[in-house]
This record gives sequence, structure tokens and C-alpha cells, in this order.
Amino acid sequence: MMEVINLLRDLVKIPSPSGEEENLGKYLIKRLRKKFDVQIINVGKRFNVIATIGQPKIILTTHMDTVSKPIQYQEDEEYIYARGACDAKGSMAAMIIAAERMIDKGYRDIGLIFDVGEEADFSGIKEIYGKYDPEFVIVGEPTKFNMIVGQKGLLGIKLIFKGVAAHGSTPENGVSAIEKCLDSLNYIRKINWPIDEKLGATTINIGTINGGQSPNVVPDYAETIIEIRTTKENKYIKKLINKNLDNSNIEILYDYDPVYTKTEIDTELTKTTAPYFTEMYFWKNSIVIGPGDPSYAHSDDEKILKKDLIKAIDIYVQIINDYRTRL
Repeated sequence: MMEVINLLRDLVKIPSPSGEEENLGKYLIKRLRKKFDVQIINVGKRFNVIATIGQPKIILTTHMDTVSKPIQYQEDEEYIYARGACDAKGSMAAMIIAAERMIDKGYRDIGLIFDVGEEADFSGIKEIYGKYDPEFVIVGEPTKFNMIVGQKGLLGIKLIFKGVAAHGSTPENGVSAIEKCLDSLNYIRKINWPIDEKLGATTINIGTINGGQSPNVVPDYAETIIEIRTTKENKYIKKLINKNLDNSNIEILYDYDPVYTKTEIDTELTKTTAPYFTEMYFWKNSIVIGPGDPSYAHSDDEKILKKDLIKAIDIYVQIINDYRTRL
């Protein structure tokens, strides 16, 4: 099983922070052409890599990019330490070997998709969205082999408030945009947010507040950005917010509904849901699973157990074989 470890070594030694995935993409093209038909989908100056055989009913996919802060490659008997080791090149390496193993056993109708920009703006998967219609998709992310079958939605909202400037000594002559902002946020914090039996509670984070020019001037402008992890359709959440706010002051920054897979997988793996957002959203029928501890992702101590890389191959093959019996 040294093949998957050697493959990960190659992958992590090619830096691929968001926006700089080209060299990794070229490596993947050369590697995958041995057993797959390979094409690319341009994303600006970058590209996604698509490797298929037959008419893919099952696709394994993860992202090529990493966060920008580099980590020097190191290795010991147990771990590989590097940026991208668990997020998500460990999944990538195991997926490639698992797919090749299936091909060697005579299976066709399988594909691999590796996209750019996941750590930034999802530009890669957005270029793919709707162009492929597989029966089932396995999304690779570090999950400690927990199988994510649902995830909360993501709703980003900017609230903009305008007031009337005046001297700070005579605030009665002005209208404070910041006070408008605070009043609206107090209203939002008191909303009875929905709770879902499977996905849990809807949560809100007030991420930024900006406004005002000087302590001695009544502020005529303020804005805040809030992010809501939703467990009910976002249109319902937006109605709750709009109920007592001026719609003209609301700008939707991003809007992704919660998802829950309909697939039943016969496995002893722990099934769970995620409070965070993954590319699961962009596939109609998918799960998220992969080697690595998510607490190491993006950290200064990113690493992955070598034995988990080997285990991941077997798990991906197991899931593929189980799903094949249902097609």
C-alpha cells in the first residue's frame, strides 16, 4: 500500500493555494491519463480536472486548493506533515487509488473530479455545477471516517443603514445609523430560529460591524455582515429577517440551502451531519467522507496518519461496491 503514501508525497510537495492550482492540475492530468479519459474545465486562468471511464454513475471528488499559509513537508513513521495533507490531498490520493482499483477489477462508469477554489469562492465547482449528473457522489474532506449525510445551509447577509450626520454635541439634530444597526441586530438576536431533528439548531454569527467617522459626529452610515447556518430552507429564514426590517437595506451575499442525502449506505461507519459548508451542496445525491482529523485542517500542525490513507482506500471501495448493488 505504499502507492497511496508515495502519491500523497507527490501531491503535497506541489504547492496549490487557492488561485495557484495549475501545477497540481498538470501533475494530475499526467497521472490520471494512464487509466482515464481526462479533460479540463477552465476556471479563469486555472482549470478543474475531470477523469472518467465509461458513463460515470459514481463520482469521487475533492478540491485541489489549500489555504495559503505553507507548511514545510516532513514525515515520520506515523504521519505526513504538510499543507493539504488532510485537507484534502489525503482524500485525493485515496480516491485515485480506489478508483484505479475498481477499474482493475473490471468496473466502468466511474469518474474523478478535482476542482479549484474551494477554499476561496467555490469558483471551480460552480463551473461544473449542472454539467454532470451522476447517480452518486463521494466528496472527500477530512472527517475521521465519519460519514456526513447532511449539512447546514449557509446564508450571508449584509445590512446597510443610513442616517443623518450632525455634531456629536447635538445628536438630536441627526439620525444615528449605528443605533439603527444595533436595534436591527437586537431584533435578529431575539428571533426564534428553527431547529431541525437531523441538522440541529439554526445558528447566527454577527461577523462584522462598521460605521461612523468620529466620536464627535453622529454617524450617517453603518453596516453589518451576519452569517447564518440554516437548518430550514433559506427562503423561510429570509422571511423571518425581513419581517421587521426594511428590505431595501438587505443585501444577500451568498445563499445555500441545507441538504440531506437520500442515499442509504449499508455501513458500520458513523453517520452524522455537519454544521459547516462543503461541496456536498452542489451534488443532488452525495455524502462527505475522508481520512484525517478536521481539527488539523488549516492549522500549523496539519498532518495525516499513513495508516488512515490505506484505510481510506478500502472504505471508498466498500462504499462504491455497496452503492453499485443499488443502481
